[in-house]
Amino acid sequence: MSRTFVFLQGFFLICRHIRAPFAISMGTGKAEVRYMLIFTAKLNKKRLLAIVIIAAFVLAAIILSVPNKKEASATMVPEKVAVKGIKSNEDRVEFANALGYEVAGDPVRSQEVMIPSEFDEVYEDYNGLQKECGFDLEKYQGKRLMLYTYTVTNYPGEPEAMMDLLVYKNKIVGGAVYSAALDGFMHGLQPAE
Repeated sequence: MSRTFVFLQGFFLICRHIRAPFAISMGTGKAEVRYMLIFTAKLNKKRLLAIVIIAAFVLAAIILSVPNKKEASATMVPEKVAVKGIKSNEDRVEFANALGYEVAGDPVRSQEVMIPSEFDEVYEDYNGLQKECGFDLEKYQGKRLMLYTYTVTNYPGEPEAMMDLLVYKNKIVGGAVYSAALDGFMHGLQPAE
């Protein structure tokens, strides 16, 4: 037995290590003895208290670094807003209203679109916008979706605001709110402010 200094949580503790056999292997025809190290440490109350305090600070730092779910979900479609069972124009208008947007009764455009099998940079960016709102178009690569475009009548300071809704098998799977103006904006289907 020998004494060794081990650095643990910022403190030097006097430890001893013991080589102890823990397994004997006969698989190769030869007997092999394997060893493990067993460390023991003598702690006094002050050092133990210091280790507990440091562990508490580390745990607090980890907890504080985790993003707040309420902040993250503020940009996502609220759970109470139904994205399934969207069968008619009334259902789509009701969805927009549930997000806080007033849209003109009928869509200004409705057309079938195909999501490409492989995304280019533009689609990757657009899908990133979708992911921020809880959607993911990767699941629909190579599929045909319906695109419905509505005029948003209550967007603050923007008379030319539009809303796109992507629908697949009676389910809203993505979309965006944007300005048709040259210097406009675009964001995902998040609740109106």
